Amino acid sequence: MLPKLGALTGLLAATLLHAETGRNAWLRYEPLADGSQQQYRGALPAAVTTFGKSAVLGSAQQEMIHGIRGMLERTLRIEGGVPSEGALVLGDLANLEREAPQLGLGGTLGTDAYWLKSAMAGGAHYLIVAGGNERGVLYGVFALLRKIALGEPITGLDEKHEPYAPVRWINQWDNLDGSIERGYGGRSIFWENGHVRDDLTRVGEYGRLLASLGINGCSLNNVNADTRLLTAPFLSQVARIADALRPWGVQVAISVDFGSPKTVGGLETFDPLDRGVADWWKARATELYRVVPDLGGFVLKADSEGRVGPSTYGRTHADAANVVARALMLHRGLLFYRGFVYDHHADWRNLKNDRARAAYDNFHPLDGRFDDNVVVQIKNGPIDFQVREPASPLFAGLTKTNEAIELQVTQEYMGQGRALVFLVPMWKEVLDFEMGAPVKALASGRANHRPTGGFVGVANVGLDDNWLDNHLS
Repeated sequence: MLPKLGALTGLLAATLLHAETGRNAWLRYEPLADGSQQQYRGALPAAVTTFGKSAVLGSAQQEMIHGIRGMLERTLRIEGGVPSEGALVLGDLANLEREAPQLGLGGTLGTDAYWLKSAMAGGAHYLIVAGGNERGVLYGVFALLRKIALGEPITGLDEKHEPYAPVRWINQWDNLDGSIERGYGGRSIFWENGHVRDDLTRVGEYGRLLASLGINGCSLNNVNADTRLLTAPFLSQVARIADALRPWGVQVAISVDFGSPKTVGGLETFDPLDRGVADWWKARATELYRVVPDLGGFVLKADSEGRVGPSTYGRTHADAANVVARALMLHRGLLFYRGFVYDHHADWRNLKNDRARAAYDNFHPLDGRFDDNVVVQIKNGPIDFQVREPASPLFAGLTKTNEAIELQVTQEYMGQGRALVFLVPMWKEVLDFEMGAPVKALASGRANHRPTGGFVGVANVGLDDNWLDNHLS
């Protein structure tokens, strides 16, 4: 009995030594079985060459090398130009057409799109990952590695893919003290004790995970915004986070407080129709873009759950959104204006106070009055991320305004990281729901031919090794 117990104990110890922490999530790149590796030995060139130099293209090349080394136990040789013996070729389409015409590429690719293409030139085999831009190249690399991980064939490839929507963002509800509202996976990866963390390694790792899913933006702080984010000492700190995410094609955004012209700027008012207020927002945005030139924009929660808003001055949500959006427009930034607006002091025993229609009642009359760089961010349901909700009627109520659907990844009402929950079917039910067009087509801007729109997920990852406290989250 004792020898068996000892053997069992040893086996358990060995298992624990090699246990998954979840830190690499779906990008583990574990070695494939010998049989699975065999199909790629002849199909995959031995070298990789990248046309162009940038942080994003560098990430793409290194990810390709890392993934092939992990799954196929081969180390790709880095070459320049087009090697005569064949290679994996990475680059944006325009650059490849100009610098490597022998590959015979043509046509066009949209923003963030990619093309996986097998080609022959001079008797050599080339496997090409072309992008509509640098970010598209990175997305194409992840797509090719995903095929290998799943054991799919990579011979004779000729596939083009493009994102469904231009907006594919993550919101983090992190506070500057390092806590996270509705966060169950540990402390903030961005903030601690009122400033940016010294070690931003996890931020870079998070950017890699986001890029592998095609996510191109991340807001860094709680929508119940701390006004200090717009003060001078924090601008360089936001820039440090942007530097960590930029190699993965992820733009940063910050949540702002609508009362900032008064509380931060020292003005006597934050009335959106006041010229001084408009000038303050423009000056603050210009200063922020000076240190973070590729800032994605702002997220704004106003007149909701105690946050100040335009109602203080009898103004509309369009007035509020546009004064901030015009400051961002000078730098091609977006304003995400949250459609989660209701009177949280209302007596809900009075049946006339219908919270489910509050967002519709507030925003539908303003359709067409928002500037083109405003995106009204609408929760999937009309209440507040409940276990079961119908689709928000506001999706169909805005035909002349940009929209984005807000989905909650963090499990606020779904066990708070302690329960096994698969949220995708619930999201799919809402996205496929017909309101004259599917919600996904309305939110993305496709149905109403809007200039932008898309999808936002409230993730709230933390410093826990597995990001969300539960391996299955």
